[in-house]
Amino acid sequence: MASTIEISDARRSAADCEWIRNVYPLYLHDLSEFDDGYYRLNERGLWEPDHLSDWLSLGPHQHALLIRAGGARAGFAFVGQAPFEHMAPGLDFRLCELFVLRALRGRGVGRAAAFAVFDRFRGSWEVEEMRRNEPAVRFWGRDRRVHGRCRAFREEPSTDGFPRQVFRMCYI
Repeated sequence: MASTIEISDARRSAADCEWIRNVYPLYLHDLSEFDDGYYRLNERGLWEPDHLSDWLSLGPHQHALLIRAGGARAGFAFVGQAPFEHMAPGLDFRLCELFVLRALRGRGVGRAAAFAVFDRFRGSWEVEEMRRNEPAVRFWGRDRRVHGRCRAFREEPSTDGFPRQVFRMCYI
């Protein structure tokens, strides 16, 4: 069971931004297992592409969130808000990235963090996973634990053919 989960705007704290900068390469390393070339190390040992500076800027249509579990930094989430250029028209939000430290995975932290993000930004959502990222496909689509509180849930491929979920959260 997840401990108390809190999310906050990481851009309001230099220390939170620094923490995300330091763990972001771990996230890209995790994704590289499921991708044949998009996430790669360059000759200097730096990940490419690196979109972190875009997320940590103060753009009005993107939100960099820090996830805390039991008061300790545990991960991050990046949310695009309409008219964010990398989302389908007619939706309010896109959960672009969700990362939880490996030591905390399988304990409900990711699910609780997802609910906290959805509760913070209410409306219609889309989530997309890499085809070969079976843990993410299972988490978002197949296990039904995350979207059990959703209405108008549908699963369909994205324009790139990746697994994609579109839904509106139910707020009780």
